Amino acid sequence: MRYLLLLITLFTNGYLRAQNDSTLLLEPEHLTEKNIIPRDIELQKTKALSATRTLEDIDQLPYTVWVVTAADILENGYVTLGDVLKAVPGIRVSQPGNALEGETFMMRGLEGNRYVKILINDVPVRPMFAPGMPIGAQLPIRQAERIEVLYGPAGAIYGNEAFAGVVNIILKETERPIFTQADLSFGRFGYNSLDLMFGGKLGKDKKVFRFSLYGSSTIRETTDVYYDQNLYNVENYLPFDASSNVYVGNPNFRASLDSFKYAKTAQLSHESRLFGVNLTWRGLHFTYHRMARFDASALGLSPLAVSYSNPSDRMAERIETYTLGFNKTRKRWLTHNNISLNRYNIDNASTTTYVFDRLSAAAYYAQSIVIPVDSPRTQIIQDARNRFASNERYTAASAIDVRFESRINASLMTNLSLDAGFQGTASFGFAPLTYHSFPVEIKAFDFEGRAAGYPFIPLQFSIGEANLFGQLAWRSKKLTIIGGNAFNFSSEGAIKSLPRLGIFYRFDSTWTVRANYATGLRRSPPYENANTFEFVAGSQIEPYANVGNFTETETMQSLETALRYQSDNFRAEGIFFYEQADNLLRPGYLTPSDNFVPSWNYGYKNAPGKALSMWGIQGLLRSENFSVDLKSRKTGKRVATWYAEFFMQYSRGKEWFGEPYQPTADVRNAPRWMTQFRTNWRTGKFQLMLASNRQKNTLSSAVVYKDFYNRKTVIEQYPVFRTWDMMMRLYLSNHFLVYFHLQNMFNRRYAGIDASGTPDDLLYNPQQGRTFRLGVNYNMN
Repeated sequence: MRYLLLLITLFTNGYLRAQNDSTLLLEPEHLTEKNIIPRDIELQKTKALSATRTLEDIDQLPYTVWVVTAADILENGYVTLGDVLKAVPGIRVSQPGNALEGETFMMRGLEGNRYVKILINDVPVRPMFAPGMPIGAQLPIRQAERIEVLYGPAGAIYGNEAFAGVVNIILKETERPIFTQADLSFGRFGYNSLDLMFGGKLGKDKKVFRFSLYGSSTIRETTDVYYDQNLYNVENYLPFDASSNVYVGNPNFRASLDSFKYAKTAQLSHESRLFGVNLTWRGLHFTYHRMARFDASALGLSPLAVSYSNPSDRMAERIETYTLGFNKTRKRWLTHNNISLNRYNIDNASTTTYVFDRLSAAAYYAQSIVIPVDSPRTQIIQDARNRFASNERYTAASAIDVRFESRINASLMTNLSLDAGFQGTASFGFAPLTYHSFPVEIKAFDFEGRAAGYPFIPLQFSIGEANLFGQLAWRSKKLTIIGGNAFNFSSEGAIKSLPRLGIFYRFDSTWTVRANYATGLRRSPPYENANTFEFVAGSQIEPYANVGNFTETETMQSLETALRYQSDNFRAEGIFFYEQADNLLRPGYLTPSDNFVPSWNYGYKNAPGKALSMWGIQGLLRSENFSVDLKSRKTGKRVATWYAEFFMQYSRGKEWFGEPYQPTADVRNAPRWMTQFRTNWRTGKFQLMLASNRQKNTLSSAVVYKDFYNRKTVIEQYPVFRTWDMMMRLYLSNHFLVYFHLQNMFNRRYAGIDASGTPDDLLYNPQQGRTFRLGVNYNMN
């Protein structure tokens, strides 16, 4: 049906273009010398608004901003946000990642899903109650005019969650009366994807109405991650000197035919859906997105924690966003006002089949340390199994975020401008909580009683937050100074100040230098509160019932300096950065409780004081717009054009956790060396892109819990690897092209980012092997 829709769309577009109705056709223009000769340099510059909340040339900013354009997205075949970020300097991506967050990424030592603010058209879309921003093919990547990536905290202008950076997806708005684009592709492992967009512009002068409707569907029937059978050897994951009794005889465990200690594995599928509407009438704009994602609930987890044998175990998630905004322009100032509603839901049919996961292990430890003999321990295992891991267990979540923002951009003097505003957020509902023995019906507005899903009752949270910010920018021909501050208020914590200062200086037309200091924060999220539990020896296991478990707000300080050389066709840049994060919330830690009754806390806890420090150097070399005459040096005719870019990053750091865990010698999951290379050639109707990514040895999360959990098999260092991707495109006409996309072309086996950072993770998170896609693309532009 969807392929029929594609053909109808293309046929309808061709029919409309064939008509003589002047309302659908651009009026013919007579070009003169005046029209052709002038060259608007400003239109050729790459601009972004995420660094200052004002659209500016990124080469004039004191901050590091990377922009991926619509042309980049098309030329490289990006489908997910993970695809985009994989090509951004210094960012590490895991595809697949985990069930709750989908694909995951790391920016300068911190998990981006949790610590980077994700926006669409400058409006936050990450649900406050989600563990992190879910990433799959459900985000409007193909519909983006550009995707802006800001490095470093930006709490001074975005408030909460802009901790390690910002990713801003800016949607397309066409100047054509009618615009259509479509993409259809098929690939290995049952991959198929369909992406459609239809839009246009009606009216003229100030009475202009722009509209776009779009949607996509992406399906991958299986995920090629089964490289190493040793990953699925259950004996490698036994904690606390536990015996094979924890899985032998467990009805949830399914053994393979090779050996009873190897788990049986089923296919890990993925599905994503998107439907969107973007409308603009003069200063009024409305955006709606309905995004759905389905991922296998076992992604990245060990076969001792969860069963891989049930293909119906998956997380079904839906996010709906509504945004209504109004902009007003005057001679010296511009106001922006918008209100947005974000609905987050995990279908209560989402299931996981547990075997002996970290919660069962924590309960076993809390009970067994006071029982020296083995026979009662067998009963402890049976009790934990009955409580947490019998049959399938259901996950459910329902929450609503309401956000309001009002800000002003004003020109105070010739060289001085002001950006100031207010942001407010109200969130309420239920964070994802699993282990329910039956589907639990919950609604975000259900303030009264709700059904108890044994063994836990869903906990409801309500959070209020406000951010008052102001920023001044002074700009001259050579010098730019941008400084600001924000005061963040929350119902869950004290007022926090978020200063920021950036300086940019241009020596001449080619050399520039810049520096900035920035801060960020992340308030204690509902998910971490809802998933922290207390274990009392010899009694029942209960979740915390209070909201304010974590009194410490996570904070970040960052310092960055850079030197850049840029000519018409060449760019070189060196960046030094240092960052320190305090009070980071750590997952999966079992620590003694402060209560008088002997008990243990399991789940999330704040590191005491400094939790992470990291410094590094980033380098960038880029050459573009070079042409080669492949036929003759005398003709001067351009036959082939190309550009190439090379990135490198070297970083060092350390993490602290508090007792009883020791500091690490490096930042986990952050390689010391990363190098990325990309080149793009085009001759005539043929285009070729090659990309390489190399990462040095990486410290795993397992080094933290190895000793405490008495794990006999742990991979502390993930080995170095290099991958290569290739994209070939053949332009059949000005509007049609066919392409072939090959990822991990040499079928390299390598580790991604740890799925959860807890003992439930696989020895390493295996990434996809060689995959390819064949597709056709139609674009009116």
